[in-house]
Amino acid sequence: MATLASFFGWRKPSKKERLSTIVLSWDKRYFDIAFQDFPNGLRHATVKDLKQKAKEVTGVPIATMRLKVSGAFLKDDTAVLTSCGVHPGSLVELLGQKVDTAMVQKETASGNPEEYGLVRRIAEVVEPLQAQFIAEIDSFVAMVQQYKQVDAPLTDTDKKRLQDSGIYLSEKLMQALIKLDGVECPFEFETARQRRREGVRYVQRLLDRVDEARAIAKDLCRSHTKI
Repeated sequence: MATLASFFGWRKPSKKERLSTIVLSWDKRYFDIAFQDFPNGLRHATVKDLKQKAKEVTGVPIATMRLKVSGAFLKDDTAVLTSCGVHPGSLVELLGQKVDTAMVQKETASGNPEEYGLVRRIAEVVEPLQAQFIAEIDSFVAMVQQYKQVDAPLTDTDKKRLQDSGIYLSEKLMQALIKLDGVECPFEFETARQRRREGVRYVQRLLDRVDEARAIAKDLCRSHTKI
């Protein structure tokens, strides 16, 4: 494992250096990350600054990296490191992989690894919805139609099943929209911006379908109440 001493070679690091350096863990390797170039070291540097330095030593795109310290992920890029529990000598874990150059060129117009990282983030939100989740929506719609065709009072269990299923599907899709909204695509990353637009439209179509079925279910719960 690398230590602060390994970063500075055999010489003894100064007090300023010790107070402005942390250890980054990635892919079973360790890197000493120094913030001497910041006026107040870790008390001035932000999570975004750490991500930039992490990219320089690992090659992992900022768009796909996740940082974790003491078991908690660093989610706010604008937060000062010390406010997140990152102090001199702290071990910060980096989760993320370097991207394949050929895939970057194939999947993006810019050829920029950061844009490819954004494209992958968008795909991680949309692709799961295109598989098993579609089947869950189909099942809910079919269940609503089945209850609609049966001219009989709904039991409390029936109503709860309809309501819970609809709420679950709507919340899942709303979470997907929030995640897509959180993917900030610079103007020059046209491929990522297009994928994000397509993803939002796709999720919205699914949400409209669920909302339509929920509206029918709501009417069924009111009009088919068991007396």
